[in-house]
Amino acid sequence: MNNARPEAIGFSPRDKGVVMRVLAWGVLCLSLSGCATITSRMGEDSTWGHPYSSVQTAADNGAECIVVSVLGAPPLLLFAIPITLVDMGSALVVDTVMLPIDLAMTPDDPDLKTPRSLVCHYDYKI
Repeated sequence: MNNARPEAIGFSPRDKGVVMRVLAWGVLCLSLSGCATITSRMGEDSTWGHPYSSVQTAADNGAECIVVSVLGAPPLLLFAIPITLVDMGSALVVDTVMLPIDLAMTPDDPDLKTPRSLVCHYDYKI
């Protein structure tokens, strides 16, 4: 008969909660990563032919979301900052893989930087 306590086998109940929270954050960040890559490469205003345009989109969108979080609801920074960092990292990887294609293509609009409206947008007018 196994009379061992849970602490002796592996994780204590408190450790299991911490592990589950870390896994939940990881799943959330991974499921939301890649948004900038998808939005910058799809649609009428796609940025094919612009090297590292997805990283620029992720940085712009992340900065706007962080500003909106600071002004509107500071606890949302716990979501905005990690998701922005993961999104920028995944955009960097995908843009590096797509770099030869972007360099081989001629962009439709050479002046295009971040063409789509940002997910988080704050109107700075008073």
